[in-house]
Amino acid sequence: MSLWQDVITTALVGTERRTLTLTPATNPLGQLLSQLNPTNPEATVLSAAGAISLYHRAGQRAISDNQPLPQPCLPDDKPPCSPRAAQYLKLMLQKERVKLLPEWLAAAATAGYRVPDYCLPELLEVGRTSPPLRPAILPVLGQRGRWLAAHNPDWNYVGDEDIEQTWTRGSLDARKLLLHHLRREHPTSARERLVAVWQQESSDGRIALVDTLQIGLNQEDEPFLEMALDDRRQEVRRQAAHLLAQLPESALCQRMQQRIQSAITFRRKRNRLHLDFILPDYNEQEITRDGIDSKQPPQLLGNKAWIILQIVAATPLSLWSELQEESPAEWIKAAKRSEWDHSLVEGWAVAAMGQQNTEWAEVILPFSSTFKGYLIPQNKLIAGLINVLSPEQRDSFLLNLFPSSKVPFDSTHPAFTLLTHCHSPWSAELTGIVLDGVRRYLAKTDNPYDWSLSTGLKEFAYFMSPEIVPELSTRFNNIVPERSALASYWTEVIDEVLAVLNLRYEMGR
Repeated sequence: MSLWQDVITTALVGTERRTLTLTPATNPLGQLLSQLNPTNPEATVLSAAGAISLYHRAGQRAISDNQPLPQPCLPDDKPPCSPRAAQYLKLMLQKERVKLLPEWLAAAATAGYRVPDYCLPELLEVGRTSPPLRPAILPVLGQRGRWLAAHNPDWNYVGDEDIEQTWTRGSLDARKLLLHHLRREHPTSARERLVAVWQQESSDGRIALVDTLQIGLNQEDEPFLEMALDDRRQEVRRQAAHLLAQLPESALCQRMQQRIQSAITFRRKRNRLHLDFILPDYNEQEITRDGIDSKQPPQLLGNKAWIILQIVAATPLSLWSELQEESPAEWIKAAKRSEWDHSLVEGWAVAAMGQQNTEWAEVILPFSSTFKGYLIPQNKLIAGLINVLSPEQRDSFLLNLFPSSKVPFDSTHPAFTLLTHCHSPWSAELTGIVLDGVRRYLAKTDNPYDWSLSTGLKEFAYFMSPEIVPELSTRFNNIVPERSALASYWTEVIDEVLAVLNLRYEMGR
């Protein structure tokens, strides 16, 4: 080490100010260094540094690990997916078609296949960085995937196959995933597990685990959630209030209903319903316990409008027809005639999403462009309302936005914004109408610079029906006219759409 320090010092000071003195040739390293040419000081310093470095590295002993070898993985009872399916998965894990990963995982789980062994590390890493994908990843890991995850703390979201083992010894992420699974299969049993450990859970654990009650939420969950309204963590209280607001028969919803009844006033003018609110002096502690924030309204929203919005969002939608025998459409018209239109319409939208009310969802969706995202971000609120509708209702609703199948489709079309938030499978009919509309738009437009449309089309490809793929060569041939000012650009866009559709079609076979 003293020789190495001499080399470093000489290099820093400079060979003109200091001469490197090499060690006598008393050992193999000294013998090697003695062969260096002293007439070239710079070369001597560099050569000595390289020789000493290699000498130390060569003299190091390999690190030994006295830990016992891990138990070998048990045989898998699930068959691996086909080589073609594995090839598609590898493509997605390489980020080229990563948006198709949820569809691939769902198809593999439904078919009873597991991921090939060589894809497991990459897939487990995807689960580490993308928590929403974890429930879809677990069913396709197989024995080896769980075995591998047990040897890497970064993948501790994967629990043991033994439910009790995971529940008592698993990480918080693994226990949360277990509750997700149990809530789908046995919601009562899952809730009872949560109740049994609630008082011993850390505050972070309570925040993470109470959210699992969103799955299979039912009236039997109310006593526990009502108790959670008194939790010491604000996040737990708010989540409990949010869940209770989705149960129209809950005591919280009834308290909200009473607040509306005591505050709302009506009058009719020219047979039109007009409404207003006169808020009483609420007990601050009571409304705070029910999840109402009365002190920090969002920007550009007054305190009264903010309170009205929160109360309306947690009020049973059945109340409005009881107050006045009006349809949801008439209530929205009345809201538009009042100064509380944003609070009412957005509050009804949140209530329709939480209470899964299809009638209100259909009526409110056309007003989605006015949502401000005060309680739920606009994109999540629109997507949530669309998901309230059944596949048949959703398809009918979207098709009704195309009164004529001969109308061009671009980013100004009324259906465009809603389709960008529709992350559910499209029907073949809707897919065909949209693509036909795009062809008409490209054939007639004088302004082909619709970047929103091109971006939207690439996203639509992940939800369009792949059933139309056999028709693509004939039905959508020459979808981009040669006279288009940006023919090459749109050809690239359409090719990307068709490539995704073809890949999804092949995946489903």
